[in-house]
Amino acid sequence: MSKQKLQKPQKRSPAASVKEPPAPPRKDGIRETVESVVIAFVLAFLFRAFEAEAFVIPTGSMAPTLMGVHKDLVCEQCSLPYRVSASEEQDEEIEARHDVIASICPNCRYEMNLFSRGPDGREHAKYPTYKGDRILVAKFPYDFSDPKRWDVAVFKYPQTANENYIKRVIGLPNDTIVIHGGNIYTLDGDGPARTIQRKPPDKVRAIVQKVYDNDYVVPKLVEAGLTARWQPLADGGNGGWQALDGLKSYRTDGSGIQESWLGYRHCVPTQAEWQNYEASGRFVPAGAAIRPQLVSDFYAYNGGTLRGRPGPADSEYPGVHWVGDLIVECELTVEPTDDDQAEAVLRLVKGGRMFDCRIQLATGQTTLSMDGAELAGPGETSIRKGTTHTISLANVDCQLLLWVDGSLVEFPQPATYEPVANEVPTVEDLTPVRIGAKGAGLEVTHLRVLRDVYYIADDYKHQVQGVLSDYETAVFGHGDRDRVQFLSNPAAWPRAMAQMRTISFPLRSDEFLMLGDNSPKSKDSRLWIGRDAEGRPEYFVKRDLLVGKAVFVYWPHSWNRIPGTRIPFPFFPNFARMKFVR
Repeated sequence: MSKQKLQKPQKRSPAASVKEPPAPPRKDGIRETVESVVIAFVLAFLFRAFEAEAFVIPTGSMAPTLMGVHKDLVCEQCSLPYRVSASEEQDEEIEARHDVIASICPNCRYEMNLFSRGPDGREHAKYPTYKGDRILVAKFPYDFSDPKRWDVAVFKYPQTANENYIKRVIGLPNDTIVIHGGNIYTLDGDGPARTIQRKPPDKVRAIVQKVYDNDYVVPKLVEAGLTARWQPLADGGNGGWQALDGLKSYRTDGSGIQESWLGYRHCVPTQAEWQNYEASGRFVPAGAAIRPQLVSDFYAYNGGTLRGRPGPADSEYPGVHWVGDLIVECELTVEPTDDDQAEAVLRLVKGGRMFDCRIQLATGQTTLSMDGAELAGPGETSIRKGTTHTISLANVDCQLLLWVDGSLVEFPQPATYEPVANEVPTVEDLTPVRIGAKGAGLEVTHLRVLRDVYYIADDYKHQVQGVLSDYETAVFGHGDRDRVQFLSNPAAWPRAMAQMRTISFPLRSDEFLMLGDNSPKSKDSRLWIGRDAEGRPEYFVKRDLLVGKAVFVYWPHSWNRIPGTRIPFPFFPNFARMKFVR
């Protein structure tokens, strides 16, 4: 678990250097100097506007919102850019150096070796290790008001009160926070009734995790038996979907009597199947296929293998918990049509329930529904025949959200629903994302499937003493191979899901509960073991320990060349990752 202690951007003392790796080459010292000068200028201007303090993020407990020490990678098979944590390479509490020597791509699950052997016979790192994000923390907001739920806040760690931590504010004074099924609830009074706490739309978009990006599909791997994730579904009509552009886009003429459907299946290759491919040129025997699984809480950021420590037993590291809160994104092109009833449909499935966004292509009006019953509508959009738009549909925290061209679509009423017995997946959840058409030709490209953060119902006893819940025992079985079997076996899901752990945290009038976005690797309120003066477990942060609100990533790691070119440019600012913290 990452402690996520914040560091002020300063040089370490000589006394601390005995636990550090050997001194880096001189060019890194030059980098530090140039970055410090640039940062000084930035801060000089910003400090004139408001009181703030700069910190460096050391670990990945807030990934992907904030990056700790990490490596920027590009998958050798599918070319997806992604990041892996390298925090333990520079952990001052670890005597021995633990280089990150391998990582797992979130898209194709290829395990990539991060070292190569040079002509001198010595190993060399293929990718540099970068420092964590430098952020600005505004101190004055909490001088005048309390934190809001879902804020990213800096505070003094209650156990020592001299270390700065950064987490997301989940529990507010007088709440009783309940964590179950990856969601956050608050108890309603003293009874068992509870209310789900929904993240605002900007927070949903800030903390999503990538499940699959179809822009990085590799046709030659599909030809070798790697199952294509997006496939046409049987529809009984003649307007079926066809793959274009090397499986990166799909088109239907929409001429069928029934709706034509394109579906996503989470077909994740195992390490054994990758080994088969490298040995024989095929993932599975001819005529066989990789079985679809449930989408799980896999974090590519946590998928690094450290030198001197064993990696995951089966190396595919698929995650443990089913995540049903999903987001689909695509670029949708609507072809001209004379059918005034023509529709495009985006569908998300959770627990066998169908959540639809139906777009009337003659008017651009949209409705959001569950199992055919309208939740919200109509919403006005600019989607028409002969136009192209980027569309995102989210089913997160029992709420449907729709964005068109990056803007949230407003509906007369929120598209919310109460938990509807959909916390147990069904066979329908093996095709959890679908796109449909009727009466119009559609082309979809830039297809992406994302997932919401999954808050694990952990506690100190579970993590430190290794006590598994009944659910986790069912999932793990005797190893990672059994975990894969579980995620693809609908018959095993009802019993296991009924055994999921629920934990709760009651708070008093001046107490807050703090959780990390990277739930499997965050030493947050769930895992603190101290006790306050009254002997209560001290899983909370008192009001007087709050430092401020994280507001801006002003200096992610810089580049050594102009992005997208081979033109050298030392310390080129990483503008793309400068952002307001959501």
